[in-house]
Amino acid sequence: MKILFFIGKLYGGGAERVAVNLLNHLSEHHEVIAAIANDNHKGYPLKPGITIKIIDFRWTNRFYQIFSNTLVIKNILKEIKPDLIISFIVDLNGCVLLANSIYKRKRIIVSERTTIQRKQSVWQIITRRILYKLAQVVFVSKSDFSHAKWLKNKTFIYNPLSYDTTTNKSCREKTVVAIGPQSRWHVKGFDMLILTWAKIAPLHPDWKLQFIGANNDSQIRDLTKDFGLEKQVEFLGWTDEIDKILRSKSIYVLSSRNEGFPNSLIEAMSQECACVAFDCKTGPNEIITDGVSGLLARNGDIDDLVTKLQLLIEDEQLRRRLATAATEEVRRFEKYKIMRLWDELIQSTVEQ
Repeated sequence: MKILFFIGKLYGGGAERVAVNLLNHLSEHHEVIAAIANDNHKGYPLKPGITIKIIDFRWTNRFYQIFSNTLVIKNILKEIKPDLIISFIVDLNGCVLLANSIYKRKRIIVSERTTIQRKQSVWQIITRRILYKLAQVVFVSKSDFSHAKWLKNKTFIYNPLSYDTTTNKSCREKTVVAIGPQSRWHVKGFDMLILTWAKIAPLHPDWKLQFIGANNDSQIRDLTKDFGLEKQVEFLGWTDEIDKILRSKSIYVLSSRNEGFPNSLIEAMSQECACVAFDCKTGPNEIITDGVSGLLARNGDIDDLVTKLQLLIEDEQLRRRLATAATEEVRRFEKYKIMRLWDELIQSTVEQ
């Protein structure tokens, strides 16, 4: 089967990592073409049998750019003549669906990568409420699946683990780690995390907060300086060896205002970090069993996050108990289990 896969890029984020995992899996049994934006950044590793099609996507939601993207995508469909189309991320999904409806209406799967229970642009509302009715839609949380009552052709498939689970109880640094690009600091709640750390750091001067992710935004650094936290906050930049870093850290914190399905959380759990997360929309409460495999703080409640983090910092036995249980909890997200669900979805879609 010839599968044409649309996504903006193949590096740096959770959606992109999932896309690469899926592309690599599909390439074992199908002819796979990945249509991506033209960029020169190092991506997650792709298997050699995958064809890359570089196209010039426009990402803003102005009418003429949506129209332009749709025409470009239509020409790609005409050139490649796929048996199945898969598209990731809502803004691109809409253009792919429009192009497919203009062309020959091939079988198509679109996948949401963030929650639909958040503020949306007009284009996103049109895409989700109208255009998604032309496709099989994949959500990454049970919550969003239940929320989208207007859709019939829908399912939910959690993201797969990128790493094998590990146990490493020794040599854990006194470090709390957060993961995500600083350019998305508001969604990731990094401002709330700095406010949280400002209350904790003076009480635990031997502990540090570290950020892993692209350091392309100065606002979080400036906020760190405003609170005088430079000695207890570090910015490590982006790395493709997150698993190695996580193995040496004690605590992982997810401070997001909203998520789709936070890959970094299951990655941290798989590397036996003790985890605490805001109970935001969506993902954390479908991943963590509160008090068993991690801790959930009330969504957006900085004082509650302070309490939960201090509890973990001050109680090593609790950290170890939660971390051990976390490695068992995330086994339900093992790659082969999730890819089997994608295989079943693809088979049922092409047979419709």
